[in-house]
Parts: sequence; C-alpha cells; structure tokens
Amino acid sequence: MMSSKDVEEFKERVMVWQKNLKTVDQVITIWLKVQRQWQRLEPIFLASDDIRAQLPDDTRRFEQIDAAFKEMMREAREDPGCVTACTFEGREELLNNFFNEIELCEKALFAYLEEKKKIFARFYFVSNQALLDILSNGNNPEKVDDYLGDCFDGMKCLEFVRGDGIPYPSKRAKGMWSKENEYVPFFKEYQAVGAVENYLCNLEAMMQDTLKDVLVNAKRTADMWDMGEKKRHDWLEDYCA
Repeated sequence: MMSSKDVEEFKERVMVWQKNLKTVDQVITIWLKVQRQWQRLEPIFLASDDIRAQLPDDTRRFEQIDAAFKEMMREAREDPGCVTACTFEGREELLNNFFNEIELCEKALFAYLEEKKKIFARFYFVSNQALLDILSNGNNPEKVDDYLGDCFDGMKCLEFVRGDGIPYPSKRAKGMWSKENEYVPFFKEYQAVGAVENYLCNLEAMMQDTLKDVLVNAKRTADMWDMGEKKRHDWLEDYCA
C-alpha cells in the first residue's frame, strides 16, 4: 500500500499500521522463542532437586523469569487481541530481557552438563534431555538403568539384588544383561552409591573386570580340550559370547 501512488489520502494511517504490524512480527517472533525456552527449562529448574542444588543462582534467576512470564501471560489473556498484546508499552523490551536471562540459565545448564560428561564420557551418547533425567534420578539406580542401553553398546540393563529387607530402589546389582538377553553375573556385588556419574564409571570398570575374569577362566579351561575333559562345542556353552 505504501508503494501505491494513491496512498497520499491515508498515508499517515498506513504508516501507523506499517509500524504496528512490524512490531507485531518482531514481538511474536521473540515471544515464541521465549515460550519454547521456558517450556523446555521450566521442569528442569523448578522440578529437579539436583539442578536446583547444583545451580542455585541460575535457579533463582529462572524463578524470577517464571513468575514475570506467567504474569505477562495473564495480562495478555485479559486482552487477547494480537495487535494490542504485541504493541503494549514495554512488552517487546520485556520479552527481550526474558530471552537474555533464559539464555544465561541455559548456558549455565549446558556448562553443568559438560562437566558431568567429562567425568563419564559415555554421557555424550545420550541427549541432554535424557542426561537431565539421569541426573535428576541419580539416587534411583533402577531409573538410571533404563538409559544404560544408550550409554553402553553391549549392556541392556542390570540384575538388581532384591528381597526381604532390601529397600526400593535397590542400589545393589549382581549381574548384567546384554542386548541379546545374555546374562553375565558380576564376579563380586556392585553398588551404585554416590554421584551418578561416579557410580557409572565404577559400573564400566566392573563390566571390564568381570569380562576379563570370564576370559581368564575361559582360557584356562580351554587348555584342557586336548586332555579330553570337555569338548570344544560343550566348552563354548559355559561362557558368555
């Protein structure tokens, strides 16, 4: 309309609408970005005790953003007209402030996750969302067990020690299952205690030591093939693949 030669009669009105629609476009764009980030981080900073304990300053920052964002959404609901909501005085500036503050929270969260990955490098194999779930359930090894197949190429899950007098969730395991449903008992009981990234490092070592122990025993008994004590095809059935 601005490029039309006939615009002179109502040019001022067109210019006002041009400005308003440009503002609407900019505000909706940043509003959706803020909303997506808020939806992603809200259960992490407000529901995860582990994150709240490890990132107290960023948790407080996000709580302030959360309260202010919800209040802004309530105001928008009272007068839901698109142009009115987007051209409300100071709204674009407020949303940009939300975006900048949420980015600070997100950067702190990613730095925290990176530190965990450095301790247990197999965390690089899982998504950040899955890693957050693992960390938030670190005191529940049976929940973490659901993600072992993502961290290890061969292991599917653990065989936990259960029975009378053993509290749930069990933090003791006596063996492991492969993804082909082959069971391998540990050479000694494994305990998932401490920080999740540390006890998963211990699990990796337990897997390696157990398989080394199996291999040593298999080699020792293989030496008896020639003595006729056990044929090779029978010996194969005594050990994991």
